[in-house]
Amino acid sequence: MARTALSATTLTEAGIDPGDVDTAAELTDGNSFVWAAHRLLYVLNGDDAALTVTIPTPVTVGRGSLAVADTTITIPAGEYRLAGPFGQEHRQADGTVHVNYAGTTPTGVMVAVLDA
Repeated sequence: MARTALSATTLTEAGIDPGDVDTAAELTDGNSFVWAAHRLLYVLNGDDAALTVTIPTPVTVGRGSLAVADTTITIPAGEYRLAGPFGQEHRQADGTVHVNYAGTTPTGVMVAVLDA
């Protein structure tokens, strides 16, 4: 299966409720969203165990082609994190940012992409 694409929601001066715009995370194949310099990722871990979210970096640097470390975000059970914006190093060849999930058997994970 392919990654599930996420559409961005624009923040307003009046604010938004992330619970109104989030969607169930694609825990097996991951999610993706179109990269933009001002884009944020919201992840709610509704599970009863910690969740690790990984944002892969597909780039290398220098003559030795050293890999740039992936960004990892640990979210305790029942909590949420707002992460980003993500730099160009997270941009995949197709212009998207990939989002991967790992946990014991995560359930109840909700995700949204927000334009700041």
